Amino acid sequence: MDDIYEDRPARNIGGFILNLLTAVVLLATLAAGLVLGGVFLNPYLPFNPYPPPTLPATLGWPTATNTPEIHLPPTWTPTITETSGPTQTPTITATPPPTETTTPPAEPYTPTPTGLPFSIQPGSPIYMANSFVNALGCEWMGVGGQVFDMNGAPIAGLSVHLEGQLGGQPFDLNALTGSAGVLGPSGYVFDLSDRPTASDGTLWLQLQDTAGIDLSNQLFLTTIESCEQNFLLINWRQVR
Repeated sequence: MDDIYEDRPARNIGGFILNLLTAVVLLATLAAGLVLGGVFLNPYLPFNPYPPPTLPATLGWPTATNTPEIHLPPTWTPTITETSGPTQTPTITATPPPTETTTPPAEPYTPTPTGLPFSIQPGSPIYMANSFVNALGCEWMGVGGQVFDMNGAPIAGLSVHLEGQLGGQPFDLNALTGSAGVLGPSGYVFDLSDRPTASDGTLWLQLQDTAGIDLSNQLFLTTIESCEQNFLLINWRQVR
């Protein structure tokens, strides 16, 4: 029994130390809670080791400014100031009136026998006024005609080639027979100029097939500066 009573003071000291440590832990926990609560409510407290960045000063509310009203008169008419621009003086060049050359019609072309299957129809070309090809009248010059077989039937689908120059304007054109119905079932036509223009052998025609194979010799043209002779009618006929 004496041994039991002798151990009690030692056990009481141990319990006291344990209680003291528990109290210290509780106080530390309470203090930590208070510190965290204070930082949560005010993160800018001096003991906060990670304070948020300082925000810039906010702008105040805009101040109302008194803007005077602008009143137009009851009847407002804009004033237009007319400024004179540069005065353009037309230049008038005196040009003598065109003289119509009374050139006699060229003699009809006489075909010569060749080994090619087509030649110019006897009597071609025929010079006449443009009264039916289009409505341009004397403000046009052209050449056209038809192509016939040995029996006199029109042949469509052949190519008529025009090449050369007229008044400095180069030509390299093709027209299919049958494309100008105003001249007939195998009609073709070329626009040469917007006015009658004289030339001598600077343009030529040749009948070809669609592959470009020559079907006739070259026919060199003579054009006349006359409103009564501004259309050349040239027909072709099969000879072989």
